[in-house]
Amino acid sequence: MKVIYGTGRLDKIYPRVVAAIGVFDAIHRGHQKVIGRAVTEARRIKGTSVVITFYPHPVSILRPKQFFAYVVSLEHRLRLIKECGVDVCVVVPFTKRFAAMSAEGFVRNVLVKKLCVKKVIVGEDFCFGHDRAGSFDVLKGVSCFSSEKISIYNLNNINIKTKKIKELVLAGDLKLLKKFLGRDYSILSEVESGEAHGRRLGFPTANLKQENVVILPSGIYCVRAQFDDQERNGVFYIGTRPTFRKFQGKRVLELHVLDYQGNLYGKRILVKFLKKIRDDRCFSGEKDLVARIRQDIATARKFFQKILPR
Repeated sequence: MKVIYGTGRLDKIYPRVVAAIGVFDAIHRGHQKVIGRAVTEARRIKGTSVVITFYPHPVSILRPKQFFAYVVSLEHRLRLIKECGVDVCVVVPFTKRFAAMSAEGFVRNVLVKKLCVKKVIVGEDFCFGHDRAGSFDVLKGVSCFSSEKISIYNLNNINIKTKKIKELVLAGDLKLLKKFLGRDYSILSEVESGEAHGRRLGFPTANLKQENVVILPSGIYCVRAQFDDQERNGVFYIGTRPTFRKFQGKRVLELHVLDYQGNLYGKRILVKFLKKIRDDRCFSGEKDLVARIRQDIATARKFFQKILPR
């Protein structure tokens, strides 16, 4: 998938463009339905599937007090869009100046002049342009391309929307997250230098940089970690390390890859959360903590043996 940052860098005309438009934070099953429809239609007419996404999130610019985090980082979003089979993704920088553009201006300057779209696919609740004045009816009224509206994806009588996904992440509901995302909930981040505290205890961990994304509740999780074209079993810790007073208050994300001896520093790692082992808790000292970590790892090994038999 080719990624283009900004409409000003659209330096070529792609043939028979079918465009899916939206923020697409989370890439949940509703988003996948919109994007998948664009991919299918583009293939049908032997054209080009294009996703137009916006970053930063419009709410973070227009109503910053109402925005607190993404579901996935931009890099993660682009990876998930690519997995949908998209040919080209255009990341439009969302600024106050861009927000002032009228709906008609967006259609004329971006969809028609820049992309020469043949068809546009949007979700039924999609709005665009200054004061969100643009709706599907505006797109439908344009004669030089066709438009299609995809209904909101409903599962278990629940409309799958990004707000709901955030609620499920914060609640730690991995089961429903998997149903609504169509995949295991995951984060993508870079390993940064830590204090080697886990190594000192005998369980080396990779400290993941905290992106501006919602995070699961504190605790110990069974995970699958993807890096260097491989996927490994692991145990993941989210918490403030309450057993050690000097660390209290600072939340950390720590990955222990089972039976791995290499150096993970600086690597980009995708972590898939499969099951929660237990909540975070304070232990009386290092001895009790180490004993519980051993128990957690043993629990994780049993879990992986059950779901990934050799």
